[in-house]
Amino acid sequence: YQAGASSRGKQFAAGHAECVFVAAPSKVLLKKTVADIRRRAAEAGREPHSILIFNLQTVIVGDTDREAQAKWQEYKQYVSYEGALALLSGWTGIDFGQYQPDQVLKYLHTNAIQSAVEAFSTADPNRQWTVQALADWAGIGGFGPLVVGSAQT
Repeated sequence: YQAGASSRGKQFAAGHAECVFVAAPSKVLLKKTVADIRRRAAEAGREPHSILIFNLQTVIVGDTDREAQAKWQEYKQYVSYEGALALLSGWTGIDFGQYQPDQVLKYLHTNAIQSAVEAFSTADPNRQWTVQALADWAGIGGFGPLVVGSAQT
């Protein structure tokens, strides 16, 4: 088992891992990450689909969609903006406290979790992250997608 989607992490996974845990916030990034790991596995002489890849995902379920949405709204009341920024700062090595909530974030190189920085800064061409949006998103579930609804949905 291996956790990590940085370039070095993917290279290690391609050569050694049977299972890889990643945290891609969107289908765009997840598809890119999986394809890269599988390409690297093939280059290492391994069957690319022999590696199982699991993405972080937070699921909030209710008996109905309305009930699940109500749970999500309640959970959001407990998110701490400062706490989310502290968590993100620890993961990425970036002091998010120095930025305004509406500031759009760009890629910054750090020695912390590289895939975390890439996830919100460069990997998804359809999204620009503000500090506030990043704190709101990471406040429930971290860096994976959030799904809210009934079991049937």
